[in-house]
Amino acid sequence: MVNLEVATTKSAPGKIERTRQKLVNAVRDEVNSSGDFNAELIAHRASISPATFYNHFATKDQALLAAYENVMDSLVDLVASRCRIEKLLDEGMHNFMANWVLSTAAFFSENVALFRLAQAAFGRSKDMRTLFREHEAAVMEHYRRFIELGQAAKAIRDGDQQSMAQMLTIFAESWHHSLVQNLKPGDALHEELTQSLVRMLTPQP
Repeated sequence: MVNLEVATTKSAPGKIERTRQKLVNAVRDEVNSSGDFNAELIAHRASISPATFYNHFATKDQALLAAYENVMDSLVDLVASRCRIEKLLDEGMHNFMANWVLSTAAFFSENVALFRLAQAAFGRSKDMRTLFREHEAAVMEHYRRFIELGQAAKAIRDGDQQSMAQMLTIFAESWHHSLVQNLKPGDALHEELTQSLVRMLTPQP
């Protein structure tokens, strides 16, 4: 016989986490749609009660922090999946960078409102600043490892790996600019950005 008390206890954390993730997704979607949010809007979007929102997040900033962590996790995953030496060797430097520019620009365009709202909270939220620094460091380490492997394969020019990773990080963080939000494959700006990265990393003959 199944112990119903034990089964219920074991299943509860899963249900709680699913509800929380539903709320986080709703915050992310609402902010990227309208630029801001409140408990009532999120409750409506997630098809739950405002009371349930406050069961998970005592304040608006807590909900924003959770959504920001979610989008920053997605950014780290994007860099980890995209910046792989196998892709560079298979695609060649130009095609690799052209695809990287498009995928990164698309990600930032999709989430630009959330990034801006979170960054506006940096001044009052140490947690938000800490989360940013931790994820930025993770992204930078992916870049550094990519450069290290690229140099070993003679596919990326010689240079200080940490400084080159920092350069890529600075370059990528410019994707917030409105000029990048409607980037199209093969247009003049796409080609200029691609060529800039190609020149930065291509080994000298």
